[in-house]
Amino acid sequence: MNKINPIAITMGDPSGIGTEITIKAWKSGKIKQPFFLIHDLEFVNSVARKMKIDIPLVRIEDPSQARNLYKKSLPIYQLSSIKKTQLGKPKKQNAKLIIESINLALNFVKKNKASAIVTNPIAKNIINYHIKNFRGHTEYLAAKTRSKNFSMMLINKKIKVIPLTIHIALKDVSKSINKKNLSEALKSIKKSLKEDFKIKRPKILVTGLNPHSGEDGQIGQEEKKIIEPTINNLRKNMHVYGPISADTAFTQKNLKTYDAVLCMYHDQALIPVKTIDFYNTINFTAGLNIIRTSPDHGTGFDIASKFIANENSLVEAIKMAEQIVKNRNSIK
Repeated sequence: MNKINPIAITMGDPSGIGTEITIKAWKSGKIKQPFFLIHDLEFVNSVARKMKIDIPLVRIEDPSQARNLYKKSLPIYQLSSIKKTQLGKPKKQNAKLIIESINLALNFVKKNKASAIVTNPIAKNIINYHIKNFRGHTEYLAAKTRSKNFSMMLINKKIKVIPLTIHIALKDVSKSINKKNLSEALKSIKKSLKEDFKIKRPKILVTGLNPHSGEDGQIGQEEKKIIEPTINNLRKNMHVYGPISADTAFTQKNLKTYDAVLCMYHDQALIPVKTIDFYNTINFTAGLNIIRTSPDHGTGFDIASKFIANENSLVEAIKMAEQIVKNRNSIK
């Protein structure tokens, strides 16, 4: 067993599938690196009983205790008690506790008591009752760590894809794309590919915004005025190619040739990656000074009481967090 610190798993929305998939992930035996869950032990125990899964739970006072306890039990760092919460029925009263779970995980990493954070799914509309204009884990952790140059990277065994703009309305995408943020994103991606994934000479493909990458300016000017000039300016320092029409970016040849694809907006990136491998795709926030991954799916409120959720994405997220920890440690 390696000696990196245990990984902190956040609670997520207790009305969703986060508790279920964490129990299943531990029970699967697929994860060798110790992790602990920041949650209410009694609530986790009640979910396990409903799932008809016999799982030993143990309350810990310090993350370091998870190392010795993990093989025989699922370590729980105790939050306040979760009251009157039903699976599938989210409550705004839980928003404060959900954020407390994230903040505790972040503090454990900052204090070198945990090696990484893996976040269970949350619902933004619930968190907004506690934090107005909450946009998601990615933006929240970037603000908390004072990270300005960060990216949401979706990963599976075939592809790494990054949306330049993240959680904004489609009507706002075009005006949110400029040479500065495109250049910063490409530099961040290159750095992450080298340091987090040990790729010595990363090759990055960039999509256009408009159909057919603007058709030489006939269908929009973003490619000619912003994307292409930025790529040309960076080519002397990195292997970056494009802009390419988004409808041809994800061919088998391109997936084999390029190490990552930078897309212009959320769905342009997430549709192909989820189509390629929905259950084993994970989310990684590149560019943070801490390591954070998550399963690439939502809270699953509609199936939370059925116990049919697939835990593979969480399993892969924990494994990826462990690997990135090792890769970053190897360059220190």
